[in-house]
Amino acid sequence: MFKKLVVIFLFISFKTFAQTPNIGFENGNFAYWDCFIGHIDSLGKIDLTPSGPVNTRHTLLGRLYNGSQRDPYGNFPVMCPTGGDYSVKLGNDSVQKEAERISYTFKVPNIKSYSIVFNYAVVLENPDHQPFQQPKFTAHVFDVTDHTSIECPAFDFAASSTLPGFKLSTAVGHKGESIYYKDWSTATIDLSHYLGKTIRLEFTTNDCTRGQHFGYAYLDMKEDNGNAIAGNAYCLGQRSVTLYGPTGFAQYFWYNSDMSKQLGAGKTFTLSPPPPDNTGYTLVALPYDGVGCVDTLHTLVNKIDEGFKLKVQDTVKGCPGDGVDLTRPEVTSGTSPETTFAYFTDSLATSYVYTPKHVTDTGTYYIQGINKEGCMNILPVHVTIAYPEINITDPAPVDFPVTVDLTTTFAHQNDLRYSYYSDAGATKPVYNYTAIKYGGVYYVKAESSYGCQKIAKVNVVIHPPPPYTIVAPTAFTPNNDGVNDKFLVTLNGVATFTDVKIFNRYGKLVFSTKSTTGYWDGNFGGHSLPTGVYYWILDGYDDYNQIRISKGGSIALIR
Repeated sequence: MFKKLVVIFLFISFKTFAQTPNIGFENGNFAYWDCFIGHIDSLGKIDLTPSGPVNTRHTLLGRLYNGSQRDPYGNFPVMCPTGGDYSVKLGNDSVQKEAERISYTFKVPNIKSYSIVFNYAVVLENPDHQPFQQPKFTAHVFDVTDHTSIECPAFDFAASSTLPGFKLSTAVGHKGESIYYKDWSTATIDLSHYLGKTIRLEFTTNDCTRGQHFGYAYLDMKEDNGNAIAGNAYCLGQRSVTLYGPTGFAQYFWYNSDMSKQLGAGKTFTLSPPPPDNTGYTLVALPYDGVGCVDTLHTLVNKIDEGFKLKVQDTVKGCPGDGVDLTRPEVTSGTSPETTFAYFTDSLATSYVYTPKHVTDTGTYYIQGINKEGCMNILPVHVTIAYPEINITDPAPVDFPVTVDLTTTFAHQNDLRYSYYSDAGATKPVYNYTAIKYGGVYYVKAESSYGCQKIAKVNVVIHPPPPYTIVAPTAFTPNNDGVNDKFLVTLNGVATFTDVKIFNRYGKLVFSTKSTTGYWDGNFGGHSLPTGVYYWILDGYDDYNQIRISKGGSIALIR
């Protein structure tokens, strides 16, 4: 019996041997693969005919051109993060009762513990149909030599909302139906008991039987010798080694090589100190209920006589919207040369960061480094996405001519740069920010070393001085009796005196002075001027409002 599920398997990974040319599409084509197209009828029967690859139904994807592309429903990368340079999308999101298949026939290499390890993700529209009517993805393995089907694994994934590990998409289908998807996970096909036999792998997708709902999958294969366990090498100087089981299983149990003793449980298994070179371990991985088969995986831990160092910055900061780029060289500066990096949201390396160049959420992430010899380590990096902090305390009101120092209105942080402005857009700098003379609204910009800014408002209250006054008599009697013999114009307040000029009624200048104590005695050119009305003009400068003063009046000269 085929096991039922709600998903579509996506990428299968193997390491290429001569027996399986182009099994991972590494040639950039469908050579050695057989392609089929057809339809599904109302009873759920699929009718397929050989076709050769048909674009949009057997779609070849390349990392060079599709590396940043995401699935429109699950928002996961269409290229497996740990896959090869090519993959295939099997099926599409059109709804025309379509069915597609690709198959690959090969002879199982005569090597110990041979398995096919595949990473997968799934997208299925989920209408309210009978199981045989639902969109599906099936993966079948056939023993061609003995003309039998290999019962485990044999997957028949029909759309449903109850599959383990599946998530509801935020998008909906053509008819408004829900769509479920599964992000990248891992499974294996154990062919250890079929060494030397001819095996056919067969992958099929189909729409629903009513032609209204879709299902599709991506495949990215490479052959492997069954070693799906990562971290099985350590370099000179390492104090521990951590083995990582493949993602996607419910439980993990670690044993010694002959399985006579259980050593640990969980997706990872840490050995400290590292074991001797070529020490063997066995992992038994149990699937979720109804999803796949029990897998028994073997590995040898290898000691590499070269040093390996992974260094990761403790904290990386970025701005909201911009985020941070964890792939920048300075984040892993000091790491051994020729190290390959991968990025995760958890220390077990199960959940990939698909956009490490644009991390926009605060949190702890993990960078895994693997050198060309296979030595591996994983270290945390703390990402902080935030604007700089600047908390303003408005200064107490003061009276002019007391000034206000804007730098004292907040607590300074050593890693921030500060500048001062008179406008909210921070385009008009204030240069005398330590001695503000006028009340109003000012702005402080805090800028981090990573280019993030925050602008805060400062309310400054400086009580202005009383308005300036000009005092001048309206008449004077220059008769040398000691009473009211002089005419003097006085400028009082926060202002600067420039000069005073006096004119007769014909506009002739009869007196001028630049002295604040200079006065007119009623004479001009050594002669007394006659009784009459004369006119004065005072020029000066309002020092508070920073404007020119020009005021005038009349004076009656009486003899």
